[in-house]
Amino acid sequence: MSHHSRRRILQGLGGLAMALPWLELFENEAWAQTSPTRPRRVIVVTYQMGIPVAMWKPSAVGNTFTLPYVTAPLEPFKSRCLFVSDLDNAMLSEGGSSFEFGHPGKSEAALTGTLTTGAFPTTNTNSVSEIRSDLTTNGGANAESIEQRIGTSLFAAHPFASVDLGIDGDRGQGKVPSRFCFESRATAVSLECNPTTAFNRLFANVTPGNMQAEQALRELKARNKSVLDAVRGEFGDLRKGLGADDQRRLDEHAARIRTIELTTVPPPTCARPTGINALTMPRMDQATPPQVKILAQAMACNLAPVGRLEFANQQSPRFGIASLDNTLNANTTSYDWHAMVHGDPLPGTTQFLRPGRDANATTFDTRLLDGYRFFVQQFAALLGELDSFPEGQGTTVLDNSLVILATDFGEGLGHYHAKMGYVLAGNLGAAKKGFHFRAGAANANFYTASQFNVSQLLNSVLDMAGVVGGPEFGLKGFLAKRAAPRRIDGLFV
Repeated sequence: MSHHSRRRILQGLGGLAMALPWLELFENEAWAQTSPTRPRRVIVVTYQMGIPVAMWKPSAVGNTFTLPYVTAPLEPFKSRCLFVSDLDNAMLSEGGSSFEFGHPGKSEAALTGTLTTGAFPTTNTNSVSEIRSDLTTNGGANAESIEQRIGTSLFAAHPFASVDLGIDGDRGQGKVPSRFCFESRATAVSLECNPTTAFNRLFANVTPGNMQAEQALRELKARNKSVLDAVRGEFGDLRKGLGADDQRRLDEHAARIRTIELTTVPPPTCARPTGINALTMPRMDQATPPQVKILAQAMACNLAPVGRLEFANQQSPRFGIASLDNTLNANTTSYDWHAMVHGDPLPGTTQFLRPGRDANATTFDTRLLDGYRFFVQQFAALLGELDSFPEGQGTTVLDNSLVILATDFGEGLGHYHAKMGYVLAGNLGAAKKGFHFRAGAANANFYTASQFNVSQLLNSVLDMAGVVGGPEFGLKGFLAKRAAPRRIDGLFV
């Protein structure tokens, strides 16, 4: 049996004690492990009024394509995105023509895969068999939205359940109910449209972490050393004189500490974002940057597992695009963004800003396309912010996040549920990236049913997030009724 002096044992244990706090930090949720197999958070960005399909959809199926004008702002992130086009939200047909062709129910269905509460009896299990014969389009969605399911299934122990922000762009500041995101049946998420209020709520208790400890570890790693290198003498003293078995156990313990430490890096110091100023009746281009900054920093600080950013004004927002806003401002009593998207002629003229209403209008007016492009630009800005925060070994917050851009229907000319487009970015689990998946046949008629639908996409998103088990997402029994597969296998590697 080996013998050590009291001093030698204490010195050796002191070395161990120096290493153990780092292990505690490594286990902390704020320090990401390398190459996660599933996302650590989910973020959704939503806006209403659909897409201009021809100017939104990538040029070709697969991984060799160009992005048209509306989605071109995503070019820097193209290799980290999955574009899904020509999806039908066929589930809406279960509610009949009022859901198929009108505004009500469209945004509520885009992330929930179900109808509104007015389609069901008060007590129900959200099943296709329970849809009322005298249904209405009243109420919010009849179930939670996809990001809520992911958040509650995978994550816990955050300061907040979610970060919920809105952009109005016309009606001022305050809270508005989401049209897309629901915590549960008929319970819409409340969106904070005031950046100052959101900032004060989220970051009131955020202070920098142990900056001295973080800096010490960074300096060691910069020299490609571990914390153990700093206490090598103490470990050596403890090892001397030990029996072979004890030496082996001590060496294995030290090796485990070194492996964990050298393959893990601390996140950026969690900080309060700066430049968040009070705004009064801001345009969307003024309100969006601070909201994007708040959301990205909150995700980097791991304040919540779910983030939401919704452009909440479908009727008459202001974009900060002079030609577009001037047109809207000149016709405030008879013309708005809603009318422009749907193809109404400019007041007092026969000038149409999009094809579809008149045979002489064969192209999209730049004013309309710039409005659509605006939302994609803000999504790209959020991806850029998330990508600016290191998190893990050679990865960023974006690499560890599943980020979704969604709208409420397809071609903005009408309200029909066909040919919708989604963009998924960041950590998509086993799904393809740098890829365009077309859910329908090439050059199919707008009203020709696509092979795949939104319900299948939402179930696919659950698989991307690593959520396993549980009931079919969305309207229960719908996919079985259609004899449709639960997910879209073509989205996965």
